[in-house]
Order: sequence, then C-alpha cells, then structure tokens
Amino acid sequence: MKDVDRLTTERYGIPSLDLMENAARAVAGVITEKLGGSVRGKNVLVLCGKGNNGGDGAAIARLLSEAGATVSAELFGKVEETRGDAKTNFDRLRDAQPSILRCLDATREDESLIREADLESVDALVDAIFGTGLTREVGGVFKEQIRLINAWKKRHGAPLVVSVDIPSGLRADSPEDNGEHVHADVTVTFTSPKAANVLPPASRSNGLLVVAPVGSPAQLIDEHKSQLLLTERSDASAWLKRAEFTDASYKNKRGHALIIAGSRNYSGAAVLAGNAAIRSGVGLVTVATPEDSREGVIARVSPEVMVRGIPQTAEGSAAEKAADEINDFLKNVDAVAVGSGLSSKEDDTKAFIRRIVGERRTPVVIDADG
Repeated sequence: MKDVDRLTTERYGIPSLDLMENAARAVAGVITEKLGGSVRGKNVLVLCGKGNNGGDGAAIARLLSEAGATVSAELFGKVEETRGDAKTNFDRLRDAQPSILRCLDATREDESLIREADLESVDALVDAIFGTGLTREVGGVFKEQIRLINAWKKRHGAPLVVSVDIPSGLRADSPEDNGEHVHADVTVTFTSPKAANVLPPASRSNGLLVVAPVGSPAQLIDEHKSQLLLTERSDASAWLKRAEFTDASYKNKRGHALIIAGSRNYSGAAVLAGNAAIRSGVGLVTVATPEDSREGVIARVSPEVMVRGIPQTAEGSAAEKAADEINDFLKNVDAVAVGSGLSSKEDDTKAFIRRIVGERRTPVVIDADG
C-alpha cells in the first residue's frame, strides 16, 4: 500500500495530501452515519500519533468540528515533530481551530495524558495513533493509554471506537494478535484491506471493516503481486453469472466433480461435500468413499449425487488399488476435491492422497484431512 500511495502521486499526479483528505472524509462520513446521521452536538475525541495516521486524525478532527461536533484532538508529541502531509494537517487544524488541538508529552506518565475522566462524555473516539507502518509491539505510555481505552469500553460499552486504517497496536501484514492494541467497533481502511484487517485473530479487533476508496487507481492494486486474495461480493456475483444456467445447459456441459471423502466414522463429511458440490451448479457429482461407508452416504446424500465405493485404505496394498481405480475414473472428471472426513492418522490414507495429488491432471481442492 505504501508503493500504491507513492505511485498514485508519481504516475497519476494525484497529490498525497488529497489522498489524506479523502481518507479523512471517509472516516468522518462513517462516524456521522454511526452517530445517527449528524455529529452536531456530539463529543468526539481524536487520538493522534506523529505519523501519517495522526495526520489523518488531524484532518478528521477538523472536518467533524466544521460539521458541528465538539472535538478534542490529542497529539502524542509536538506539531514540530511531525512531517510532510501530517504536519500540514496539524498546522491547518491549529490555524483554523487552535482550541481543539492539545499536545501530550508521550514520555511522561502523568495526568497530562488521557484519563478515564476524559472518556466520560465522549460519544466517539477516533484511534489515529499508529497506522500500517507499525512493526513492533507498543509499549510505555501508548500501551497504558490503549489499555485504559479498552478497559473503559469494556466496562461502559461506550464510546464508539473508530480506528483509522488499522487498530493501533496491530501489525498490518500479520494476522497475529500482537500485544496491547485497540479493540475497535469500526475500522475504516483505505483502498484495499490489509492482512490484519481480515485474517483472524487480528481481524477480530477491527469490528466492522469499511474499505474506503481514496483515489488510487485500481490498476495499481492489480499490478502489485500479492499472496492474498480477498473474495468480495463482486467476485461472487461474477462467478454466479458465469455459472448461470442457459437454454443450452445440460449436465454434461457443466462439468463433472469428483469428491473423495468420508471414512467409517466420518461419512457425514462425504454427504456434506457432495451436497455442496451439486448446489454449486456443476453438472455431475460423484462421491468416492470407502466401501463400508457407501450405503450410509447414499441414504443421506442428495439423489442427484452419484456414490462410488473404493477399497478400504486401511488394508495395506488397498491404498494402491484405490488410487488406481480413482486415476482410471479421473478420465471422466473435470475437478477433484479430496480430504473431507478421511482419517489422516492412517499411513495408507496419506499415501493415497499423495498419489492422487502427485498424479493429478485436473484442478484439485485439498481440504481438511487432505
């Protein structure tokens, strides 16, 4: 995302300050919506760090104040210690509404910092302390301040806590629940979600996630290679559209899925997987399950699903025989799912799955015990 922000300015000439303003407007809009459609007369506390996340906070404070909210913006540090766009926004806030901004000494643990009394009448708290650049656990004053906010929220259920980009204390690229961090009601992240926004356990501290566009072209996102893909509503809509039945649809044109699943004690896994497959819109589904599970699966699976018995993999060389049968059957199959309800404790099962995957000629989904 750092590269995307930089290239948005370098390649497309969109000033980074405009991106920050758009981000602030997105957060202010979410806060307004969550407070009932207006912030007039509401008390908002904005906690800012010295980096760009804090610069977002300064812009949010200015926008909410202009909309009629009573705003207190607390900067952990001095305006002179901020840089770039963040400093521009702190200067704007100080010039336009000097009474709103208070600078806190982050090196002191005394009454000049946020106290419980400061939270009593607050309707919304904006967490703009640390952003996506954080790479270590928070400590010192910041740790104590975050702990105080979380404890107050847990006891009183208020205020509404809104984190900017990511809850402070989480590391954007990690799904781990690292150290003390803000537990938000809403997190507004920009352009694209980060790993900690969507992967548990870290994502559980984001609350409701709102992904807000701020002006970066989608082409820049697509250009950057990532090992993560977040499936969104638009993806599901596109897949459903491609799978739509037409007048020319019939089973042999819509693919044949093979589900290798189930065992003596877990035949239900084969039933669930087979039923899920037929509901996907595929034309034909065959469940391959151990011979002694076959009748139990047939009795419970959807009548459109075909069930095929394979030799028990617990009988030594039977694993090889089962794999031979499956590989022969694969000539008629377009996709395979393997693993659900198989017993991964058995060596023969492991050998069977390794061979199926190793000799695959179709797409294979490996699930559960696979």
